[in-house]
Amino acid sequence: MKKIKNIIVLYPSFERGGATANLINFVNACDKKKIKIYLITNINKNDQKFFFNKNIEIIKIDDKFNLNSLRRFFTSFFSSFKLIQLFKNIENKNSIIFSFQSHILPILISKLFGRKIIFRNSEDIIGATKYADNKFTAYLIFFLKILFYNFSDGIITNSSKSKESLDKIIMKKKTKLIFNPYLKKIDNSKKIKKKKYILSVGRLCKQKNQKIIIKAFSIFTQKYPNYKLILIGHGPDKKILINFCKKLNIKRNIIFKGWIKNPKNYYLNSKVLIFPSLYEGLPNTLIDAINYNLPCISSRCSGAEDILTKKFGIFTPHDDPKFLAKKIEFVIKNYRNVNLNVLRIKKKLNRFLIQSQTSKYLSYCQDVLK
Repeated sequence: MKKIKNIIVLYPSFERGGATANLINFVNACDKKKIKIYLITNINKNDQKFFFNKNIEIIKIDDKFNLNSLRRFFTSFFSSFKLIQLFKNIENKNSIIFSFQSHILPILISKLFGRKIIFRNSEDIIGATKYADNKFTAYLIFFLKILFYNFSDGIITNSSKSKESLDKIIMKKKTKLIFNPYLKKIDNSKKIKKKKYILSVGRLCKQKNQKIIIKAFSIFTQKYPNYKLILIGHGPDKKILINFCKKLNIKRNIIFKGWIKNPKNYYLNSKVLIFPSLYEGLPNTLIDAINYNLPCISSRCSGAEDILTKKFGIFTPHDDPKFLAKKIEFVIKNYRNVNLNVLRIKKKLNRFLIQSQTSKYLSYCQDVLK
């Protein structure tokens, strides 16, 4: 049986977010297992040493290929000559291509060199298409993904809901559910006195649905005026959200903190996390919140039930601020019982540990390589 020695990881657009965190955890864990990683990305030199183990070989592609949406699918054509030389020099029999982003380059190279290729799907692609602003681009991406995935040798997806979506449009035997390699360890921080904080962590954009949080909070503060809403994250909708707060006359109760490298103290100090996303893959934010014993109110976006469980999770529609406000009040009034359920959920967090999930990734890569 072939034993995997090399993994060529493609991640052309290196940007902050949950997918990047999972990539970093995966390649560093592979390095510890003595598997040679070739990472193709547009990361700058200063960040290389900060994020990655020194043995990981990084092949840098041009920053101009750090593109989003439709153009991402056609990136790196002009970098392909460098990559073709790389593939010629890597032993073929014991290597596999692992693409963390969906675009045309890995498919072309895998077919050109006869390499096995696995794609990692990190979102509910049906949900992403449904809520997109530009429907033409969204549907074109949707059909391109279907094309790429069907030409691949395997697909790893990170939540039950996203697997259900893929199984409707891809041959079922190709898709494998493996949760994110995200947690380094289960946190056992001592309990601290909570502040009157309602917390939101995520990119400020339509997908994360912060307007509903702000609407619900404005209703909640009519009865609980001493609470603060803490919004952690940056993104294109920041000015829109600030103006929305002014319109509702609650700007003084809302704090925009921007991106924070390690928001642990906010998780520990807050009363509840609100997470009404329209769609997701597997939300690392919910994993962090539970790890720090913070109750969560979430939409039923992809991955939420995998983390919070159907039995103990607190869920809300993504478009009903009055319902969400009532749920926030419910958590505040029943904090002791809600916290007991958080501890029950936390017992299942070992499903998201880096080492265990990386082992599952590698086992699947090994199966595909056969």
